[in-house]
Amino acid sequence: MSDALIVVDVQNLFVDMVGARGPAVVAEVNRHVAEAVERGAPVFYTRDYAPIDLPDGDPEGHTSLHPDLDVRGTVVEKGPGKRGGFSGFLLAPVLEPQQGHGGGGLGPLAGLLADTGARSVTVVGIATDICVAATARDAVRLGYRVTIPLDATAYANPVTGGEHPVLGELRAAGVTLLAGAQPVKFTSLQK
Repeated sequence: MSDALIVVDVQNLFVDMVGARGPAVVAEVNRHVAEAVERGAPVFYTRDYAPIDLPDGDPEGHTSLHPDLDVRGTVVEKGPGKRGGFSGFLLAPVLEPQQGHGGGGLGPLAGLLADTGARSVTVVGIATDICVAATARDAVRLGYRVTIPLDATAYANPVTGGEHPVLGELRAAGVTLLAGAQPVKFTSLQK
């Protein structure tokens, strides 16, 4: 197996957070899922189990995967995002004794992905500048070739008037960024 798809946090809370861009991202993510399944590539979905403080049991389903998301793979929990656990590969230290997740260190995605024999990953989902970026950087650290198709992501904190700073950071980390099917080239804002 040479490639795997990682779908990051396409959850109700985050799809709503990116507003009008949400449905387009879900549709583009679904296209990547269908292509991965067709070629027999493993698909992993991350779900932040505690991105924010929520009522017990999350009665409104904020942390549920979005109902329009095509789920044909393994769902792995990550987080808690409210404590800085942004990468799909990490479980942040648990700071609240009633939470039984994590304890810090590598989460289940690292072992599950290694078991597939994949050497490269494509990372899609929400949010480009937070959880997608953290997952991609950690995949590089773990030795994977990483690609992010930007059409299948959305920013939590978009910028106007130029390239988002996270893109330069990702490029510097060794991540390949795609706009459509083309690599994204850095364009200087200076004249």
